[in-house]
Amino acid sequence: MEKFFYLILACLFAGLLFYIHRLRRQVCRLGKFTQFFYSAASALGLLTVGYEVGRDVATLSPDCARLFHLPEELPDFSRGQEAAEADAAHPLYPIYHCLGAFSADTPYQYLRRGEAPRRFLMKSFVLKDEEGRPYYLLGVFRDITQQANEEARLVARAQFDGLTRIHNSGATRSWMREHIGRPRADGTRGGMLFLLDVDHFKGVNDTIGHQGGDRALICVANALRQTFAGRGFLGRLGGDEFIAYLAAEDAAEAETLARAIHENARRLGKEAGLPLDLTVSIGCALLADEDYEAAYKKADRALYAAKEKGRNTHVILPADGGREAAEQQETERRDTP
Repeated sequence: MEKFFYLILACLFAGLLFYIHRLRRQVCRLGKFTQFFYSAASALGLLTVGYEVGRDVATLSPDCARLFHLPEELPDFSRGQEAAEADAAHPLYPIYHCLGAFSADTPYQYLRRGEAPRRFLMKSFVLKDEEGRPYYLLGVFRDITQQANEEARLVARAQFDGLTRIHNSGATRSWMREHIGRPRADGTRGGMLFLLDVDHFKGVNDTIGHQGGDRALICVANALRQTFAGRGFLGRLGGDEFIAYLAAEDAAEAETLARAIHENARRLGKEAGLPLDLTVSIGCALLADEDYEAAYKKADRALYAAKEKGRNTHVILPADGGREAAEQQETERRDTP
């Protein structure tokens, strides 16, 4: 249906300009029809650009010219093609790019400083004369910004926790299983997996209420964000349990990160006005080539050991498997989530 629509649009616009070119005396009469075409295309969310091969002139619809900050008529159009196609920042780059999108709808994102990003699908058509020579190109930009933004919102709802705005349990498990233990581009497999939860969280809810408990969870998520500063992967497994993974295998860095999580959680809790110290227990597993299930169980043993030490602390198990710490636990506390 879309292809049929585009075909009608292409024929209408190309036919219009062809007759304008042939019947120059009727330009004033046909000018109103041209404006009608542009208005109809604009109402459909379409921006158009036409190129007359013989005259070497490109004509942009008013909306198209305004969006790209270009004049509606571009004479000697072919002269700047090579420079424009080689530079994505060139003002004419989207115009040449659109006129070259013959095979299928081509996605394009238009970015300009001070303006919101716009997303388009581009498609072009070639019109030929009786001898098979191209005499006109028509390019169409279809604005899909609203659709793309809505799809992004739906993806965010499906992948991110509504309260803390970090990855939810489903997205987290899927990502961890896909990445932990798999060789990276440089051939390495190691990493560090952190498990943490809020100390005495039930008591926190009982003391300051569930809204206060939610604020505490947000503070912990923000503490992870500040600690990892855009590195690694952060997730909430459910309740007050959080998880973080970093593709590094350095015991000193793991110690630094664990201390930073403690400090950031306490500070953010105070800044949020929580009437108690916000503390967490952390278990960290340094990994060699374990998959997610093995890595989770190892980090879980470390977390349990941290709680046994009195909470508000952390335990780091080395990459050799941490046998001494593991032997302290006769059974594992729970299964992989």
